[in-house]
Amino acid sequence: MGLLDRIRGTGDTATRPPSAAGAGASLLSETATPKFPTRAASPAPFPPAVSHLTDSAFLALDFETATAQRGSACALGFALFDGGELKGRGATLIDPGIDENEWNGFNVTIHGIRPRDVVGAPSFSDVWTELQSRYSGVPLVAHNASFDMSVLRAEFVRADLRPEVPLRYTCSASMSRAAWPEMLSVSLPVVAQDLGIDLDHHDPGSDAHASGQILLRAIDALDASDVNDALTKAHRTWAEINPDLTWKNGWLGGGLRAKDYAPGDDAEFDVEHPLFGKTLVFTGTLHSMTRREAFQAIANVGALPADGVTKHTNVLVVGEQDLARLAAGETMSAKQRKAAEMRRRGQDVQLIGEIDFLRML
Repeated sequence: MGLLDRIRGTGDTATRPPSAAGAGASLLSETATPKFPTRAASPAPFPPAVSHLTDSAFLALDFETATAQRGSACALGFALFDGGELKGRGATLIDPGIDENEWNGFNVTIHGIRPRDVVGAPSFSDVWTELQSRYSGVPLVAHNASFDMSVLRAEFVRADLRPEVPLRYTCSASMSRAAWPEMLSVSLPVVAQDLGIDLDHHDPGSDAHASGQILLRAIDALDASDVNDALTKAHRTWAEINPDLTWKNGWLGGGLRAKDYAPGDDAEFDVEHPLFGKTLVFTGTLHSMTRREAFQAIANVGALPADGVTKHTNVLVVGEQDLARLAAGETMSAKQRKAAEMRRRGQDVQLIGEIDFLRML
């Protein structure tokens, strides 16, 4: 049963988002099960204010979008953890402020949220303002954080908002790779199933809760005392979105040579794997794994990591680009520009994003 199926129920009041509630109703309501607050529900107490939280607190988030564009958030799920325990969870619909005909049918098929479901829902600006009024300074966690943090940045731009202080965040998928390197996939459904965590995938409240639970399990697996200790043991630090919307990744480590991660001559591979025998190059930052882990991951399936784009390149994996580091006036990295030019000349070079790369792995 999907998220909206659980909250539609009967009667008009079961289909309305929280902003249709009476005066003074909170946008963010605590829920016993992952569902959106309804019009009829009175505001419920939410987890304690930030002044009552410890340094180990974090807020797990999950966005759903109406289109393929990151700046089209239509729902947000959240789960607050502190001291290794769940303190509260909830979700809200978001009106992305776009025409009904702009919604992408593929996205609707995935999460089940339709244009009519968000009529009267709060805007991203309303939701984020209230969220930050409660939890300013609390670090964020998301599974495949590259997606959720890019939604956050795109919505900041659309709403002309900026974080007052750097927003710290980390990725539970990345921490899964550090904690359980034997896992063949760190997609949310796979990790949740392996760890016995309940998940209704693409229900944002459920996804956020599962992401936080996965991080807690990773802390235990790394024999760490808290998130900060786990990041240190995984050779990571908090990533950040800065007030000017530039960002820094959370990877620690020196220079790498792709050739150091070539497949072994005596290794056995699945020759039907989509990456077997292909040469892959990376540009930008991956949020699900370090560059070192990416090199090793493709070597494990019989692919060849390479440092630069050449005539031998089959796939360029494009991570998040830091615009401040690009050449003046450019929106693509040098590797992207070279790959695009090679494609124009007829060479079969595939450009894929991080999510597609993870699916191919």
